[in-house]
Amino acid sequence: MIEFKWDHLQLCSADAEATASWFERCLNAEIVRRPGRVDLRIGHINLFITSAPEARPTSRFDGERVQGIDHFGVLVEDLDAAFAHLTQNGAEVVEPIKQIRAGVRGCFVRSPGDILVEVLERRPAEMTFT
Repeated sequence: MIEFKWDHLQLCSADAEATASWFERCLNAEIVRRPGRVDLRIGHINLFITSAPEARPTSRFDGERVQGIDHFGVLVEDLDAAFAHLTQNGAEVVEPIKQIRAGVRGCFVRSPGDILVEVLERRPAEMTFT
């Protein structure tokens, strides 16, 4: 059987530098400069940014799904601290922190380039008895 392994996620932005700076500032991404391009690394994930000055934002309304990649998620240990960091660094909050299900909380922010990012905190679900 052929084994497929993660390589990268390709982003598209009207302003690749602004997008890269946002990811560095808000998500502590490492900027990786290569001739003629700017890419990112978050943990073991590679994000390649295509500069497309003519690109227009999608007409996405709050909660409306679009075809294709909707968002990607990052995991943090302390969502409250991460949310404070994001807002202090000017991240556009699309959806504030909410309980998604037992043991999982998250929020959504948007970067330049209209890239939707879910920030998650996962804790062992508490056992409840009724």
